[in-house]
Parts: sequence; structure tokens; C-alpha cells
Amino acid sequence: MPELDFPQTIGIVAFLIGATAFLHQDGHKFRLHLTVFQIVLCSHFILMGAVTAAVGCGISALRSYASTRTQSSPVMWFFIGLLWVMGLPNVEYSYEILTIFGASVATWSLFKAQGIHMRLLILFNSFCWLTNNLLLGSIGGTMMEATFIIVNAVTIYKMYRNSKQLTV
Repeated sequence: MPELDFPQTIGIVAFLIGATAFLHQDGHKFRLHLTVFQIVLCSHFILMGAVTAAVGCGISALRSYASTRTQSSPVMWFFIGLLWVMGLPNVEYSYEILTIFGASVATWSLFKAQGIHMRLLILFNSFCWLTNNLLLGSIGGTMMEATFIIVNAVTIYKMYRNSKQLTV
């Protein structure tokens, strides 16, 4: 098990910030909360020396914020392209590709999907990042993505249940 040092502590702080993001059923608040979380997580990955993950998080923070302002396809494609152009040259391990792919799917979802559909695509992204974080040895990152998966799945269920109650 990795040692709990300063970079790991920052990862746990990111976990604490991010743990509540998926409780928001309002998409705008969800996107803003993700922005703050991703900024802190980016610093964790920088301190861990995980350049691909740090690039992905930094771009994702900008993307999450931009998605609160516009749903523009060109802006979405700009961020997806940026993830690949900035991320691929920094890949050291094959599993790091998962962060770029997952972040690309999440980018598409934040710009083009709403409600449960958006959450399901974000859930896929969380599984990509969980795999990366486990292999990297990020304690906070692993705790965070595992929590995201659980909280997001519960929120998806509640949103689904609420939508069924409205149609009855």
C-alpha cells in the first residue's frame, strides 16, 4: 500500500471535495463542483508525477467549467482534441490511455447529454479512472473513483425512480 505523504494527502482532499459532486441532481451545480474537484485532483497528480493524469484533469477542469457556459460542439471537440494532443505524448504506461479515453467520453457527455444519459457516460469515465488510479497507486484517486461510482449509481437510480413516478 502506498505511503500517506503530501501528494497522497492532497489526493484525499480531492476525494473529500469530489465525494459530494455526484449528489447534485442539478446539472449546472454538478459541473461547477466537478471543476473545483478537478483542479485539486490535478495538483495531486502533478505531485505524484503522473503527467498524463494531471494533463487530463487540468483540461477536464477547464472543460467542466466551459460546459456550464456553452453546449457548443466546436468547444466540445476542442477539449476532446486537446485531451489527445496534450495527453498522448505524455503516456508512459498503456493504462494511461484509459484516462484520455474516459475524459473524452465525459467531455462529450457534459456538452451533449443530460440527466441519466450524462450520468451513465460519466460512470464509464469513472471506471476508466479507477483502473488508472489503482495501477498508479493513488489512494485518494482510488477512493474517489470508487465513491463516485457508488454515489453516481445511487443518484442515477434515484433520478430513474423519480422519472418513473412522474410518468405514473
